[in-house]
Amino acid sequence: MSQFDFPRVNFSGQAFINPGTANNNILLPLVTYDPIQVNAFLPPRIYLSTDLLALHKLGGLPVPPGQVIREDGKQRYIDLEPINTRQTFTDWATTPLGSSPLDTAYHALYELVTIKRTGKPLRGHLPAGWNYYGGMEFGFRDVRVRSVATTDEQLFTPESATCPSTIARLLDAVVSFDNDAGQTTAVMIDVLPSLAMFSQVFCDSIQIRQPGSVLLSGRPYKGSLRHLNLHRIVNQAGVFSSSGTFFMALPLKELDGGLASPLMRLFQEYNHRQEPLAGVLIRYNLFEVQENQHPDYSALGTKANPATATVSGSLTPWYEGELKSMTMGRILLPDRPYLSDKTLSSVVCRVDHAKGRVRLDLLGSIPETQLSQQPLRYETYPLGALSLDLIRPGRADVTLGTFQIDAYHLSRERLLQTGGVLDIVIDPSLALTEADVDKGLLAIRARSARPDPDDPPTYLLENEYMAIADESGLYADQGQDASRGYRSYGPGQEPCRVSVYRRGQPLTEPVPMTIMALTITQSGSSAAVSQFLKTSHFQNGQALVFPTDQAANCMYVFYPGASATVSDNLLADLIRTGFFVSLRILPVPDYGPYLNPAHPDYPQPIPFDFLYQELLMAYDLVFPKASLITPFTEAYFSRGWPFIWQRMDPANWSSATYMPSSRDMPMAKWQLFCQWVSQLQSQSLPPGQA
Repeated sequence: MSQFDFPRVNFSGQAFINPGTANNNILLPLVTYDPIQVNAFLPPRIYLSTDLLALHKLGGLPVPPGQVIREDGKQRYIDLEPINTRQTFTDWATTPLGSSPLDTAYHALYELVTIKRTGKPLRGHLPAGWNYYGGMEFGFRDVRVRSVATTDEQLFTPESATCPSTIARLLDAVVSFDNDAGQTTAVMIDVLPSLAMFSQVFCDSIQIRQPGSVLLSGRPYKGSLRHLNLHRIVNQAGVFSSSGTFFMALPLKELDGGLASPLMRLFQEYNHRQEPLAGVLIRYNLFEVQENQHPDYSALGTKANPATATVSGSLTPWYEGELKSMTMGRILLPDRPYLSDKTLSSVVCRVDHAKGRVRLDLLGSIPETQLSQQPLRYETYPLGALSLDLIRPGRADVTLGTFQIDAYHLSRERLLQTGGVLDIVIDPSLALTEADVDKGLLAIRARSARPDPDDPPTYLLENEYMAIADESGLYADQGQDASRGYRSYGPGQEPCRVSVYRRGQPLTEPVPMTIMALTITQSGSSAAVSQFLKTSHFQNGQALVFPTDQAANCMYVFYPGASATVSDNLLADLIRTGFFVSLRILPVPDYGPYLNPAHPDYPQPIPFDFLYQELLMAYDLVFPKASLITPFTEAYFSRGWPFIWQRMDPANWSSATYMPSSRDMPMAKWQLFCQWVSQLQSQSLPPGQA
């Protein structure tokens, strides 16, 4: 089961995250970008609540005289009319609201309108967010191999007195996503920019290097965010409190040297399983996030303002038949808070009956306290003494083993060194059979400071089922035949298949399943909740076919098992379990006169102004880093189209170099660009060859 296997190469260090933030709509009801139709709003708009509309009827809404109230479906909004060119948009978006001379007529309105997420007034916030010039890059900095575990008891570190040479050469080696020039080859993208619950990392290279030698080099599959912990740092809030665990696989076919590469030779030497090796599984957690949320763009200019984070993870053997975006096993979900309203995040574990152990992946769940800001210091939060209990139907619960989480027993430094996998030795005096353990449910409970010793708080409780789709970040064009699949790992369509495990083992018989949909079909609107599927006969590996008739941002949340409870808060459920897929259905504009030979006005020449309006303007406004690298002008595109073509080619979709990085370009817009290029080429041909 991958990170629970040996050998385990553990690494840690720092990471940087450089997202573009102008498309996040974090100031809703102020909206600058329409993620449904993939358009920037120029001018930007503010959606009006029922209360604000009522105030407007009474003449009390502080807007300029003659301001028009417009409609978008069932929603009403006002345009910020002076912000109507690229330059005014850029100047306005990088100035705190209420400070720009461009929109003084709306300053009083910014005091009145409150942000949906926070309830605070718009005034003082940056429409472009904290990193307007972010280019989506993601990478490791000074990340090194801290240890190599070969068995439960054998851990080699740079301080080990004796160490086999095959392991010694790995210790302190640099782990990176860089190319040979030292530049990162990875980008981090959210499927739904306005509802960032599923992030993915497209990466062209992962390397492990020592001076003068390469120990690992290859191109991994797309990485997926799997465990999101909102309460990792107990005395912080928001992004500063959170952490996320990513999984990505490097297959043998993309691994330089294949089985003969140094890392794969190490895996074969210390392998503990008989299944064929399929490659390397890379799992890492990002936590202790630091970002400047209040940049001064007048001083920053067009420079990026990336966030940083601590990273800790491992590289382990990946076997044929295993998922490439997650380790399946027994999953323990949050049950009760350990402090105020703070809960642990989900924990996946594996029972090793042969060794009498339960291996817990606690990498993303162990809470921390920030000790100081200057200098920046963190330490393990003293969660105290815990027990791993087995809940047996019709019989008394038993404690399989105990452990303690605090700065002494499991310090932050120890966590970084060991990659967060903790072994619990099952008490042999219990004389439990494999069936006893397999038929019960696991729980992690407090063992001290509890008011009732007979009813200890249960922090984590095993969910009987685990349901995960490798293809959890999906893209489709509106109206496409979804029975053929979706874009997920590459430009081709592939099915979305759900793997279902019961207490750590793949299902061999049908199980009840309910799937709920969280759907946004209009910019600025709330998500609609509906039931997508309810069946008593869901099969392990069953493919899902979602509707694509309407452009939308969708999340589908899985509830496996007859006893599963569907709550009113799907977002809380998908964070808690991770049982969901995220789907973006891209719109299909009608470009009949330009693309459809059956159209009565075909063919129409495509003016560059039209190409800019339809394809480029949204990215020019919300991802200005792209236009700084590739100027969005007719002169540049007329000369540089071969380079731009290569970057935008759907065949390049899985590469970090693909444009747009956000992966939200409908196929019709690519075809419009192709037609423009074809038109450009025909104009440059000699007479008689056009």
